[in-house]
Amino acid sequence: MDVFVPEKTKLRQCKPNRHLNISLSMIYYMGMWPNKSKYRYLYYLYTLCSFIFLLGIFLVSEIAYLIISWGNMEKIVAGATILMTNATHACKVILILWRKNRIQALIDVTKSEIFNRDNGKYERIVTHYTWQGIFHHIAYQSFGAMAVFCWGITPIANMLAGKSKQLPMEGWYPYNVTTSPSYEITSTHQTVAIIICCFNNVAIDTLITGFITIACCQLTLLSRNIIEINSRTDKLLIVSKDDIDVRKSAVNNCKKAYENLKLCVQHSNMIFDFSKEIQNIFGTVVFLQFLVNCIIICFIAFNIAQMKIYIPSVVFGMTMYMCCMTYQIFIFCWHGNELYLHSASVVLATYWSDWWNESQNFKRAIQIIMVRAQKPLILTAGNIMELSLQTFVRILRMSYSIFTVLQTSANT
Repeated sequence: MDVFVPEKTKLRQCKPNRHLNISLSMIYYMGMWPNKSKYRYLYYLYTLCSFIFLLGIFLVSEIAYLIISWGNMEKIVAGATILMTNATHACKVILILWRKNRIQALIDVTKSEIFNRDNGKYERIVTHYTWQGIFHHIAYQSFGAMAVFCWGITPIANMLAGKSKQLPMEGWYPYNVTTSPSYEITSTHQTVAIIICCFNNVAIDTLITGFITIACCQLTLLSRNIIEINSRTDKLLIVSKDDIDVRKSAVNNCKKAYENLKLCVQHSNMIFDFSKEIQNIFGTVVFLQFLVNCIIICFIAFNIAQMKIYIPSVVFGMTMYMCCMTYQIFIFCWHGNELYLHSASVVLATYWSDWWNESQNFKRAIQIIMVRAQKPLILTAGNIMELSLQTFVRILRMSYSIFTVLQTSANT
């Protein structure tokens, strides 16, 4: 049991890294995580069909819609938001498929002995971080679910109100979508596809942040282990300087403390390499997501500002969509900020340990951790901007600036 967490802290026990398993399961069942089973070729076919059904048809129809609507600012803005979301989603799916082996290597690290050897000792800490990952997944999914629900009920709401037939999302199709059964088939496809896309997109994003959460958890465990190292050599020597058994026990304790610290050094190196690999795999796509979301947020705000008739379901859906895009930026920035703070705390943990009572070998080993931790872990989006709360605020400010320019140009 973890003695560092107050007894009043009560969280339901769950399997370590369950938040990561949830994201992986969703990605697998949606056809984006092929394995090496004997049915892998059938799964590849399922992957291709799933990609075409979820994103391929959307991308083609939305690009065609923008081409035929060129010159109409309101239609371009309305169509571009969904197009950019789906295009970014497609890039993330391609990244998952392309770098599947490297991502699997990260998963294997999370299952390694050194990452799991203290799960029983620090059960509450591990449970806390697992529930933290699950909470972000639920919150993020809630915003997306409310947005796609409002889009999905658009055809039903129009039908009940006796209005003209309108698809849930804008798009061009090579047939008349206002006649039956073309309208019903197209509406059903858009509704089902956008709901599944929402779940899949959230699963990919929470997979990335789930890895960062695991890195933060491991840094916390590392700090705890460093603080706990104490061979109590001096206390034993004070008892009796002439007692040979006591002196041998003190030497053995020194050796044990040194061996424990060597494990901490190994653990530290694995965490830093693990975090660096997260950066190398996902850094570029996170930057693309930031860039796209910055534009989408201001486009949605512009679209709402230009509406002449406010339909509650439409306004609510667009508002939830904007909240979802904002939260998508926030979870990356928040997790990146947490990783920085956790890595910086490792240096403090080395000073809190009883290093001055230990052997020279112990002091040299702990210097390795100190020097490595002097440079905190900082994740970046495409090596351009840091994942931090300051970056989150800057992106929102940039979105507002673009919205102001669009609003000014529309009113002139």
